[in-house]
Amino acid sequence: MPAEKIKDTTQAEQLCKSLDIKCLPSNAPHRISQVSGSWTNAVLLIQRQINRHGERHTWAVLYALTQTENHKSDLTSAMIGAISDLFCRYPNWLERLGEFCDALDAIDLAELRTMAKQGPGIDGKPPKQRMLLAGYLQYLLEDIMEPPEQKEMPLWMTG
Repeated sequence: MPAEKIKDTTQAEQLCKSLDIKCLPSNAPHRISQVSGSWTNAVLLIQRQINRHGERHTWAVLYALTQTENHKSDLTSAMIGAISDLFCRYPNWLERLGEFCDALDAIDLAELRTMAKQGPGIDGKPPKQRMLLAGYLQYLLEDIMEPPEQKEMPLWMTG
């Protein structure tokens, strides 16, 4: 399936503006800085997310990264895609956005990004950072967001 060709990013730009995210050209390097505020060069990805999953889903992804204390500059395409993947896998996390933001805020995303960049690639190619980030985040967040259910004791154990 060929990649979706996106020519109009108006929706993505408006969504970013509503969250005080500055949109940069896609070829602008994404330099992480604690004082840089919220900005992204992933406008095409954001538009693709709107087209595939809707504006509410995409808004929640961006909100999770901009409204937490520690992650205002983590708006890379790999991180946006990873959070989106988690919301697709766990739709109830999207419904519990406040809890998700609290849990996400406790994670050092800069360290995860470094780990993902150093992760294994396939056949000598660079690692797929989005997949690695989604996996790391799922591992770290699943126990918090999906606590084990109280299961009934098997009959043989009740004596």
